[in-house]
Amino acid sequence: MKSKASFQLTSFRTPYLLRNPHAQSIYAGIFLKGEKINYRRKRLKTPDKDFFDVDIVDGKGPAVIACHGFEGSSNSTHITRLMTVIQRLGWSGYAINYRSCSGIINDTFYTYNAGKTEDLEQLIWYVRNQNPNRPIFLVGYSFGANILANCISRPKSNLPRILASALISGNYRIEPGVTAMAKGFSRVYEQSFVSSLIEKYKLKKAKFPNEVDYDAFFESKTLYELDDRITAPYFNFPDASSFYEEISSAKHLTNIDHPTFMLNSLDDPLSPPDCFPSDEELSSPFLNFFTTEKGGHVAFVSRDTSYWLEKQILRWFLFNIN
Repeated sequence: MKSKASFQLTSFRTPYLLRNPHAQSIYAGIFLKGEKINYRRKRLKTPDKDFFDVDIVDGKGPAVIACHGFEGSSNSTHITRLMTVIQRLGWSGYAINYRSCSGIINDTFYTYNAGKTEDLEQLIWYVRNQNPNRPIFLVGYSFGANILANCISRPKSNLPRILASALISGNYRIEPGVTAMAKGFSRVYEQSFVSSLIEKYKLKKAKFPNEVDYDAFFESKTLYELDDRITAPYFNFPDASSFYEEISSAKHLTNIDHPTFMLNSLDDPLSPPDCFPSDEELSSPFLNFFTTEKGGHVAFVSRDTSYWLEKQILRWFLFNIN
């Protein structure tokens, strides 16, 4: 395996007008969409009689599987920017949509959480079986970085060989990120997430009227409140904190068995430094953890080069091919 010291980030400087982490995050999240992606949709049926949708960029090169952030989709700008680069290279891209995130509500009451990795594992095997000879790379963003980290550090089943992974703006300890969202301007993000979840479960109430206390669900104002009242008891945890501890990936990272690039910004408003793994949790030679002073959340908009973040990810993948 190549040494950690032999891979380094290229120079990163934020634009003068985007030095504020919220400005950086919102600008990238709304305006930096990349090019039009020629997706082909594939629906995968799950063993529990449900489904999830995958949007595919057809190509002849290596396969890149991408995991979007919380309540995002294959059309989230961080995914479409990555797929723009994949499309240009002629590689194959697979953008998973977690259950209920593809624009179509799934069939079961359950949707997704960071500890449930079965759907992602199913997709990885699907990609492997389509072409056993091509390299497979994995990318996860934000909440999706934690799902991916859980998947590759403690999979529910054996996985095929993964050549390399990239984890971007990961919240490896979930509770500090949830707490951060309840403060200051970050409440804007939290309100958006809570509203999105409530709208989805209003649709589910008609099909599953007795599954949970919907009044408590719809009255929740914060993610912690929602998880404490609904999610934690639904998955048999006494409270939200216990649930977050179980589905956080930090303490399992040393189990990862292939080269993994990890990038976080120190000014990230949603995945602050309290979410970062400790030195001990990063002690594996497979883990390559980098931080930047600026960059916001899943943004990393550079004043010097377009697609700076995507170029670091592709540099990492190429570094591990050669």
